[in-house]
Amino acid sequence: MSEENDHTGVSRRTLFRLGAAGGVGVAVAGASVSAPYLSQKGLLSLDGAFGATSTQLADSLFYIEAFPVSPLILTPFRDELPVPKALRPEPYDGYTNWANPPGPDDGQQNSLGNQRHQLWPGRTPTIPTLNSLPDPIVYKIDCVVAQHAFTTSRVLPIDKKGRATVSFDASGKTYPAGTVRDLPRSTIYGFNGTFPGPMINAEYGRPALIRFANHLDENPLNLDLQDFGSPDQSFLTHLHNAHTAPESDGNPHWSMRYGPQHSGWRTGQWVDQLYLNWAAGGDDREKQSFFWFHDHRMDHTGSNVYKGMVGLYPIYDPKPMGDKGGTDMGDERQGLRLPGVRTDNWDGSFDVDYDIPLAFFDCRLDDGVTLHKDIHDAAGEFPLVKNPATHPEWWGKTFYKHFPNHGFVGDIFTVNGTAYPMLQVKRRKYRLRFLDASRNRKRYLRRFTVRVG
Repeated sequence: MSEENDHTGVSRRTLFRLGAAGGVGVAVAGASVSAPYLSQKGLLSLDGAFGATSTQLADSLFYIEAFPVSPLILTPFRDELPVPKALRPEPYDGYTNWANPPGPDDGQQNSLGNQRHQLWPGRTPTIPTLNSLPDPIVYKIDCVVAQHAFTTSRVLPIDKKGRATVSFDASGKTYPAGTVRDLPRSTIYGFNGTFPGPMINAEYGRPALIRFANHLDENPLNLDLQDFGSPDQSFLTHLHNAHTAPESDGNPHWSMRYGPQHSGWRTGQWVDQLYLNWAAGGDDREKQSFFWFHDHRMDHTGSNVYKGMVGLYPIYDPKPMGDKGGTDMGDERQGLRLPGVRTDNWDGSFDVDYDIPLAFFDCRLDDGVTLHKDIHDAAGEFPLVKNPATHPEWWGKTFYKHFPNHGFVGDIFTVNGTAYPMLQVKRRKYRLRFLDASRNRKRYLRRFTVRVG
């Protein structure tokens, strides 16, 4: 690509480098206010101003790059690794009696009654492989406010030099340096109130429909919601990597034009998302083995995911491979013989022992003294918080900062929502599925087989 500037004098490479729509205004403002500083740094050109927006300019003029140091976990590797069980589907005589049951007709796709499913099993004669699919298995997931504990270990509050420091509690009480504490639970927005949320074991050729309902406005425990997550408590779920029709894909641009005609589904609303579990184009080479579903709301994807909206979706392939049974059925005696012992349940769901998903997630906990100052607060999205401010009442709870040009990384590493867990294993092969559910560390899905003993 040519580095020639367009008529504005800004190179195309520079425009691609920005990464935030708000950069233009910040850069221009910075160039006019701080010309001597930018000149010293070699950033006085228009391109330089844009570059400075995401580096020195933002750091020095508009953004406090300060994160708290999480308390030291004193006894790691004591908590058992949570191994999720498959979510059980809704019984047929249950969901068919809902006031608004799921279905293929006009108005049946969401609580607003303004959309229908683009594709439905048995109603797509132009695509024979889709038309032969059975009716979907129906699940229900509520988005709710809940609490989550990352560890049962006691902790020692420390500062950035590793020295013992003071700490606080929700009542405002101060504890002297060196006091060993129990962590308070963090407030989450959770699928069915857990972190990570439920796991759905899926299969290619067996569609699944999930009714996601927004109950985030209900807070019976009167939990402090803190200053991150979608301010209007809307959500938008996306099944990552799946081949999904637009009304069920969690695409914010679609949702702003159709369906909710908003960045996400608001409180009190529900949406049925139909996952056909169908390889793109019907091509077996497009099949995968591990999806996850997470929030996808415009401008708050990172904060909503960090607040807990993560779910697991392993997907198996029962398609025969010669006379060896399905390629990947969760049965280590057939197909690819990947580790797993499958148990089929009467309701259509199934569990697979020794096949363990591992959702990696890094978090950072509030120290009670670090300023909560970022671009979303400055824009007034959380006016009641009145930032910049310190929050001793949030000591030991999850801390988050919004900023388009800066990543956010944690200093506590968790697996399936538990910090530094351990797992008692048998002397056999295990299948491990790795999901990076972090915000700034590179997200990925991987699958491994390990032999223990």
